[in-house]
Amino acid sequence: MKSLQTATLVASLLALPGANAAMLAVEAGVMDWGSKAENYFGDAKSSNPFIKIKAATGSEFGDIYGHFVLEDFDDSDLMGSEINVIGQINMGQTDFNWYGQIFSKTKPNWSETNTLLGFSHDKTWDNGIYTQVAVAGHIVTSDYQHFGFDVNGFNGGYAYFGIDKTFAIADSALKLLWWQEHYFGRDDDYLIVAGDGEDHGFNGKLEARYFIGDTGLSAALAYRYAENNMGKQGYHDAIFYSMQYNF
Repeated sequence: MKSLQTATLVASLLALPGANAAMLAVEAGVMDWGSKAENYFGDAKSSNPFIKIKAATGSEFGDIYGHFVLEDFDDSDLMGSEINVIGQINMGQTDFNWYGQIFSKTKPNWSETNTLLGFSHDKTWDNGIYTQVAVAGHIVTSDYQHFGFDVNGFNGGYAYFGIDKTFAIADSALKLLWWQEHYFGRDDDYLIVAGDGEDHGFNGKLEARYFIGDTGLSAALAYRYAENNMGKQGYHDAIFYSMQYNF
């Protein structure tokens, strides 16, 4: 399952209440999975290319983010895609929001759509640090062809925490970001078909992104990890390398 790492990016763009903001970017890179992932998944989690299109906009009423990802576009046997849409509706003049996310991922022999509905709190503090917390219920719609049956319906709860800060470096900038999300109370049949194994699972990301002057280009190095989540019981991890262009 994918996560909310992108919500942190959205809120960073929308740091000033009442101000309109928009973002459109294209990112491309490589997911370099570690031995625990590669030994379990084989080529499906090895050294895998991806390209991502991101867009976001927001106002005093809330914000919305979406992305489309194409993975393993160089191999038709492994090629997959994902669509993620995240929205927050502000609760008046507070830092609390109604929260919703729809994440859909498709691979050659399975597909899964996750709907998260709940509430969130996000704030840019006086020191420039941005934080976000979200709590939601989780509904899943899935099709795991190799098992010959689907798992649909309520699938427990969801909790997320993210933090980031941007530092100015001459005419450039460095953004440090960390987020982690937890799934709990999940359906037993889902744990079998998804491969996560245990009721509670989590995944996260630690990223450093360097913005190169006013060129619109940035380079990112990220550590990605999961425990009883993202298709495997136990721990597995990866290093992601990418370049991004903001229009």
